[in-house]
Amino acid sequence: MRLRGVLYGCGMISEYHLRGWLRIPEVEIVALGNRTIARAEQRRQQFVPTARVYADLVAMLEAERPDFVDILTAPAVHREHCRVAREFKTHIICQKPLAEDLEAAVGLAADMQGYPRLFAVHENHRYRPWFQLIRTRLEEGYFGRLHYVKLEHLNATEPGEAYKNEVELGVLWEYGTQLVDMMRSLLGEPIRVLARMHRLNPRVRGESLVHAVYQYPDVTAVIEVGWKHAALTQASLLVAGEEGEAFWEGTMTRGEQGRLRLSRGRELTHDEPRSPMANTWKAFIFSNANARTICWAGGRRWYRRLKSISGPCGARGRLTSLPGAGIGWI
Repeated sequence: MRLRGVLYGCGMISEYHLRGWLRIPEVEIVALGNRTIARAEQRRQQFVPTARVYADLVAMLEAERPDFVDILTAPAVHREHCRVAREFKTHIICQKPLAEDLEAAVGLAADMQGYPRLFAVHENHRYRPWFQLIRTRLEEGYFGRLHYVKLEHLNATEPGEAYKNEVELGVLWEYGTQLVDMMRSLLGEPIRVLARMHRLNPRVRGESLVHAVYQYPDVTAVIEVGWKHAALTQASLLVAGEEGEAFWEGTMTRGEQGRLRLSRGRELTHDEPRSPMANTWKAFIFSNANARTICWAGGRRWYRRLKSISGPCGARGRLTSLPGAGIGWI
């Protein structure tokens, strides 16, 4: 039995979601929705010719009664759309960021507390196969005692979605959540953060370049993320321990070129070219009984991630203790 899904919001990101859904044989996208229906029609022609199209979310959910809805609208209307979907008792997948700011995100997480179905925020970077290999090696003790983790993605230009260039919270909130999620997947909850934010790109209202240093009891983690005004995109991940290292070179977002190297001491044990996104869809695991998936972080986990993101948003150049932290800076 295939899961019947609907997608609401047919902007730029919908192309990549639809390509992913079409690779999963256990899923059928039966309807597309968008406030301006022409966009839904365009996506139908491109990807799912048999899907029905709607302009209104309520009308789509009433008519289709799907197993799940993938909400891809702008963050400012996520709370409204998730509340609507909640009334239909369907599984809900919401595009990141969860909302337009911390207050709205915390409010939405509270709205969904106790929801009997899956409520999840779409964060996919931690499920990239190359990253899963690094995480497996960490769990196996390959790196020995860990000391340093750095995640970097500095995009050459601002994003193609116009609203992201106009909102008050910029690259860390709109994209950096992915890197924070990867960091937390490896290290858990940080204690403190020191962050500097810059308005580097004149076409972006919010911060367009962020350098954040997260403190753990034994590990320093650095996240650098940006929407530059330049010619080159640069991205990498470094995991450094007393016995081994992992180094990824290649975009963290969409692209075809990447390289993963692992070393123990001075010996290179793994050197492999990899596409950043190839086979990511294989990390999606569905059960027809309850539609659970490992590919999305639930609302509760995203709420915890908010603390790691709101720290830099509030720090802006000073040391900030994160909620629940009890260890000083060393």
